[in-house]
Amino acid sequence: MQPTIRIGTRDSQLAVWQATLVQGLLEAQGLPTEIVAMKSEGDTDTITPL
Repeated sequence: MQPTIRIGTRDSQLAVWQATLVQGLLEAQGLPTEIVAMKSEGDTDTITPL
């Protein structure tokens, strides 16, 4: 059994779409994958300049 490849991504609609595209390409090669969506500090704190 192969280990699952975890694909980390922001949880925005575009980022999840991109991660899903990569997931499909990897799974087409027989590789098990999992998408892990997360928020960064910049996503949660929209007031403080980066």
